[in-house]
Amino acid sequence: MNPAESVKNLPTVFPPSYWLDKSEREEFPVEFWRECMRLRLPGFLTPEKYGGLGRSLEDLVDVVVFLGEHGFGTGVYPLLSNNMSSLVLLNSGDEKLAELFLPKLAMGEYIMGLAITEKTSGSDVLSITTKAEYRNGVYVVNGEKMFVNNIDAATHMLLAARTTPADKAGKRSEGLTLFILDLKQEGVSFQPLPKTGTNYYKTGMMTLKDVEISGERVVGPVGRGWKTLTAALNPDRIVYAALGAGSALYAVKTASAHAVERVVFGKPVGSYQGIQLPLAENYTLAEAARLLCIEAARAYDRGERADVLACMAKYMASEVAVKSLTHAMQVLGGYGYLKERHLERVLRDMLLLKSGPITQELALAYVAERGLMLPRSY
Repeated sequence: MNPAESVKNLPTVFPPSYWLDKSEREEFPVEFWRECMRLRLPGFLTPEKYGGLGRSLEDLVDVVVFLGEHGFGTGVYPLLSNNMSSLVLLNSGDEKLAELFLPKLAMGEYIMGLAITEKTSGSDVLSITTKAEYRNGVYVVNGEKMFVNNIDAATHMLLAARTTPADKAGKRSEGLTLFILDLKQEGVSFQPLPKTGTNYYKTGMMTLKDVEISGERVVGPVGRGWKTLTAALNPDRIVYAALGAGSALYAVKTASAHAVERVVFGKPVGSYQGIQLPLAENYTLAEAARLLCIEAARAYDRGERADVLACMAKYMASEVAVKSLTHAMQVLGGYGYLKERHLERVLRDMLLLKSGPITQELALAYVAERGLMLPRSY
């Protein structure tokens, strides 16, 4: 790997103990975010003319793998969400909106997340029911959003709502509109949802009651929000796959270091094949997942098709992350169960990757249909 020079000191400044403390306290990592702001990492993919670093997706993959490999877990979420939100704005075709929001997103002054999923929609984004009705020059939004991340620190959300009812839209993919929602607006409220991991930020249900949004905050064409949103789908899957690959490497290297030092029955436990061979297998799979992430990112950077590769990378990295972390805990025995060893924290974080940003089942179904040209599955 060749992560950007600017991030190489981050593991020293923010060791696993920092992330454990934030997770236990359920606090947003303010110090980490300030350092990200100083390094302009929230604008890693944003062009330099908007104040970003103008780097490639492959470069971001290297950085995310590097941070994952040092136990950052899903603490990097706000960094990824700002970069993915920037991609959506860049591809919206609205230069005025880009000039207004991209510089502040790149500097980290704004923190933007996604408000897409609903209680009954899950992965079926096109079935959302939140409504945005145009009245007296503004859109009035009513509805609920589920699993909205970073509600304690985010300043804005990319919000999906129906401006045309599903039964009146020409296609299921039409009639959805994407908005930039300022979380300070009246009518926006949250209900936090206690969860298993990723406790460096709060996740909750967002209720929107007669929330007024200006037409100037519409991202992309009205009614074509799904197409606008898809600009970031593949990069999103790729960077989360990179986090999974990095976390798998963290598990393997943590377990390997213990296996060298821990002596049982007069020999290091790493000399026993029952310990050694599974570690070598997990290491091989983690490196394969990392390389798949890089190949997917390179395809995206070249402007080539990256959808199948993105789903393959996300599936493989999620599987090997959970597998490697579980095995690493077993290698450490009782010590692996202790919070101070950090494996259980990262494992709880990585369990989230099984469900998002695309479920493992849907990722495989996509690979089957678009990669192998098999009939559509149901």
